[in-house]
Amino acid sequence: MSTSSINSERYSGADYLAENPTWHEEDAPWKAGHIARILRANAVDPQSLCEVGCGTGAILEVLARDFPAAAIEGFEIAPAAYERSLQRTSPRLSFTLGSPFESDRRFDLCMAIDVIEHVEAPFDFVRAMKAISDRQVFHIPLDMNALAVGRGWVLEEAREKIGHLHYFDRSSALALLRECGLDIVDSFYTPWAIDQSGKTWKKRLAAYPRRIAFSLAPHATVRMIGGWSLMVLTRSR
Repeated sequence: MSTSSINSERYSGADYLAENPTWHEEDAPWKAGHIARILRANAVDPQSLCEVGCGTGAILEVLARDFPAAAIEGFEIAPAAYERSLQRTSPRLSFTLGSPFESDRRFDLCMAIDVIEHVEAPFDFVRAMKAISDRQVFHIPLDMNALAVGRGWVLEEAREKIGHLHYFDRSSALALLRECGLDIVDSFYTPWAIDQSGKTWKKRLAAYPRRIAFSLAPHATVRMIGGWSLMVLTRSR
């Protein structure tokens, strides 16, 4: 799979950087915590780990502390993010400008954290991840919900500002992974709308009904009002 299939022009330009100047670094500890949770719950202790589309490497910096025996490498196609990632380099943590799919490298674990919704050919991308790793971790925003569709502007904003090209719900995300030859080992929802609700008073207010509804009917709540992503651990079939 070539780097061009990952829509590299969009993330190399000034427009994306202007819309996302932090490359979502502030969310890294939260995401890394959920990654560590799903790995430890399934007794996965990788000796080699890579992240495709690692941004500035903030997630990997946290995981390097959580998994001290692992050799960790991040791959990023956007030069601006890659340059920032180099500040995090250590003896066990390295970064490469480009894609891991263009070499003969293999890893115990390959991660795509909030990435497959950005790539032009997600099936090719997931199959390429399968080819270089035994296990995989995905974090996938569940943009497709009734509230987002009803409001209209939500999906448009996700496309224009964040760069989402595909919109998933839980069933379509898991189906994509299975159809690419991966077995689902474990999965759970991550409540980003609740855990990050402190940013504005409107988000804090909306977190309460979300929390109550999810405790009563989790799948239906995610489908109806959104605010969750899906963390998935897979294994190559």
